[in-house]
Amino acid sequence: MERGGRPGHLVSGPRLDGGSVGEHVTTERRRLAEATETPRAGTAGVVVPTHNDGPNIGPLLGRLLEEPDVGLIVVVASGCDDGTVATVTRLAARHPDRLRLYVEQERSGKVSAVNFGLAQLRTPILVVVSGDVLPERGAIGRVVEALQEPGVGLAGGRPVPVNASSTAIGHAAHLLWRLHHRLALHQPKLGEMIAIRAEAVVSLPRTSVDEACFQALLEQAGWRSVYVPEAVVWNRGPGTTADFIGQRRQIHTGHLWLRRRQRYSVPSLRLGLLWAELWNDVRTEPRGLHPTQLAWTAAAVGMEAWARVLARLDYLLGKENHVWAMVESAKAPAADANGMGLRHS
Repeated sequence: MERGGRPGHLVSGPRLDGGSVGEHVTTERRRLAEATETPRAGTAGVVVPTHNDGPNIGPLLGRLLEEPDVGLIVVVASGCDDGTVATVTRLAARHPDRLRLYVEQERSGKVSAVNFGLAQLRTPILVVVSGDVLPERGAIGRVVEALQEPGVGLAGGRPVPVNASSTAIGHAAHLLWRLHHRLALHQPKLGEMIAIRAEAVVSLPRTSVDEACFQALLEQAGWRSVYVPEAVVWNRGPGTTADFIGQRRQIHTGHLWLRRRQRYSVPSLRLGLLWAELWNDVRTEPRGLHPTQLAWTAAAVGMEAWARVLARLDYLLGKENHVWAMVESAKAPAADANGMGLRHS
């Protein structure tokens, strides 16, 4: 992929550089960040890595464009063969000063897209939002505000699934993200949307868990990470057992490699804490002790356990999938006016 291009200009090309593309802009970012101690309107640049998020990309970009803290938005469309590129192209023509589109013909992994996108921005704060989620109104401002506390280099919001909780697989998605929230209150566990101070940005190495890797690298460099539960990010969990296990397998494999390479453990690897918070969730969640809910919770635990067994085997065999297999059922369907089928956002 070529660098540059006019705002909103479609740039196509070869594989992105996944390792060092952002290093040469670090000094300039630091200068800009030091000159701006508090956020102003439009001082947060946003990177949106996306692959076949056609139904969701329009509502997502519409939400980002209406946020006062958001300035330039860089969309990196990797290997898209749906309506994603066409939708972004139309929006970029209407907002040429705020929206740029870059196209990667073949997917080379989210890290490559994130590194490339961050290298295009010169703002004091940088935000990464996946193309298949939808931040609640005001969520961007909340994570941007969190970065104003001294020493904080990274902030993330709270993912909440839009899946119906009236089915076993929907229950599993909600249980998973409630546990994510509970664990993050003990130790920040950030995902789906993160904001980074420009002077803290580093170029990510090749990894399959980009948010966790950012957190490991920044904390080891002396920055603090904060979890902002008020900054809600709507997402869609897997809708089938196979997709649930496949997604969890990929994530856990990445976390095992991260622990080995960076000596950094995410809180979900602390099994004692995980079991304690699972019990707390069962006790306090409405109908959590109802026989049907208990059976669904047991099934979710079984799926997670099996995914972790498969991930451990992948890790022992030296496998790590840097280019994730697409989880079809986790992609948003045709959106309503609020995006992602939401009625409450």
